[in-house]
Amino acid sequence: MKPSRPSGVRLSGGEFRGRVLAVPKGARPSEGRVREALFSIWGQRLEGARLLDLFAGSGAVALESMGRGAMSAVAVEGNPQALETIEANANKLGKGLIEIRNMILPAGLARLAETGERFDLVFADPPYAFNAYTGLLEGIAPLLAEEGEVVIEHSARVHLATEAGGLVQIEERRYGETALSFYRSGAG
Repeated sequence: MKPSRPSGVRLSGGEFRGRVLAVPKGARPSEGRVREALFSIWGQRLEGARLLDLFAGSGAVALESMGRGAMSAVAVEGNPQALETIEANANKLGKGLIEIRNMILPAGLARLAETGERFDLVFADPPYAFNAYTGLLEGIAPLLAEEGEVVIEHSARVHLATEAGGLVQIEERRYGETALSFYRSGAG
């Protein structure tokens, strides 16, 4: 009989490499290979970056980014069970490591914009049934720092707008049934 593997999501790199995080019931965490690809693409941009993780689920992207040199990370989630999971995962790695915010998305982004916070890197992994991508991009645009980048994970079967809210899609990468769409401000 094989030993059972821990259920959850395993962090793939940085200071917390190999640590397993809990996943809230019903969540579809980013596949390990997709997260690894994301962090490989972002590479040195993570060093000292301010990261925003939307639809954070387990908090894996926010937490792994901190272990890879990000200056700060904010995990945003609207599901109470997921918020508890993110908090428990964060406390396992270091109390106060990330900031956790309870917001329904994309509507909550307007509240976040009012704070004046800006982020260098924004990652969003909405549920695959989500269909408000244009509103999501429009809500993210005012939160993006100059030279900032947005990455949205979505089903490879869904094609996102090439432009929304002043953001322009610069690339789309596919990993099986999953795609990552990259956006930057069209002003640059």
